[in-house]
Amino acid sequence: MSIQDNVRLISIKDIDDISHYLFDSHIQEYNEFLNIANEFYDLNVSKTFLLIHKDTKELLAYMTLSADSIRLTREEKEGHDMTVVPYSSSPALKIGKLAVNKELSDIVKRKGYGSFMLELARAFAFDMNKMGVACRFLTVDADIEYNPDTPLFYKKNGFVENLSQKSRNPKHTISMRKDIFS
Repeated sequence: MSIQDNVRLISIKDIDDISHYLFDSHIQEYNEFLNIANEFYDLNVSKTFLLIHKDTKELLAYMTLSADSIRLTREEKEGHDMTVVPYSSSPALKIGKLAVNKELSDIVKRKGYGSFMLELARAFAFDMNKMGVACRFLTVDADIEYNPDTPLFYKKNGFVENLSQKSRNPKHTISMRKDIFS
């Protein structure tokens, strides 16, 4: 049975009280973010989506999404067959936060929830295109402050480092992107 058969994705707005869910990503900042995610949602800064196990009702993972754009170098444009585009920026969907619950029951404990969330973000980007809002890339500022191996997770899932967008905070994050069409 695949992950998608056992889970449902819901907006944080679809639950009454996030404190009813036990969630521990082993990173305090990510755990605490859930307490303010509704405020960001209401301000249209980011939308938070929760991955819930259908049977156990456990909160498996969450991600925040927001609109973004990305600057590409000429070489990066060539790599995406976008040299005809005269603009320096391309439309993107940003994954602001992505966290997986590290404290799951034995029933649901298994790997793959983070990668599954990335596929869901990609599906959101395709939906944006269907609705008439252009979106070419997924972007993320891979958090290396808490885990220096985070960029490896994104690379495993098809992301590459952005050459033209060096992070404003290079000690904490690495700017990365994924072409949703590749």
